[in-house]
Amino acid sequence: MSTIARTASAHPALRRVRDGYWRVTAASGVVLGYVEEVGEGSGTRFRAKRLFAATRIVEVGEFGDVAEAVECLR
Repeated sequence: MSTIARTASAHPALRRVRDGYWRVTAASGVVLGYVEEVGEGSGTRFRAKRLFAATRIVEVGEFGDVAEAVECLR
């Protein structure tokens, strides 16, 4: 039985596109989606958007923490 060890590089990376908008990439460099900071009356939220087939973006949800938004795109 073989075991694959997880490394820090296995985590998705954030690259800032502009203020409040980040590109999420896999360790391989593949774009997984985007995270957008949205300000609402109840505080700052982070909207995760999954990228499909390089042409379609689907909103996944809003989260109270940027790490949670990134994790859902993994």
